[in-house]
Amino acid sequence: MSLNINAADSVIVFDLDDTLYSEFDYKVSGIHAVCAQLAELYPQYSATDLLALLDTHKSDWLDRLCRHCGLNDAEKASLLWHYRLHRPAIRPYMPSENLSALIQRFAASALISDGRSLTQHLKLKALGLSGCFDHILISEAFASEKPQPERFDFIRKQYPGKTWIYIGDNIKKDFVTPNNQGWLTIGLKASANNIHQHDAADFPATHQPRCWINDLTEIKDLLC
Repeated sequence: MSLNINAADSVIVFDLDDTLYSEFDYKVSGIHAVCAQLAELYPQYSATDLLALLDTHKSDWLDRLCRHCGLNDAEKASLLWHYRLHRPAIRPYMPSENLSALIQRFAASALISDGRSLTQHLKLKALGLSGCFDHILISEAFASEKPQPERFDFIRKQYPGKTWIYIGDNIKKDFVTPNNQGWLTIGLKASANNIHQHDAADFPATHQPRCWINDLTEIKDLLC
């Protein structure tokens, strides 16, 4: 499939979580970091034993961990920040040098991601992607979350007259605004471990991307 995209006259913009890497891998990395921290500070626990208590696919892992260790809500909050600020062990879906080479074919590039600024920048550093983008627009820093339009407006004003392309995964929020604004939207199909699982059939046409891809390497096949 080709969309005949002229990269030299287009701005390519990516989501981050579950688009450039697996967010589930980040979650597992954070859980390991929290268990290791507890084992380091409280010798009666081992990281291996703590991990064995947890189901990393469930959302209540921190509650379960705190109950087991007898930690109160304030201590739980400290562990949550340790999770958010740990240095993640994650890998990009596409090797960073390959993604960088692809991005350089375009007139400009950006990242539009929801999340906490420090957390998202730590992810980018771990992925080797910190220097890949002309603009990194994180919701916390921009005081705007998808599908709010502010960050998409910013890109359009910075690069008027270009073809704007947004690549994401979350059909609930990623494509609504760029679709409304005339962007070309591309959806990365979800893997089995995606944090946010949505059935595309449950959403109207306004939420659907122009096309779906199975892998980021397919982007080059959409170029003319």
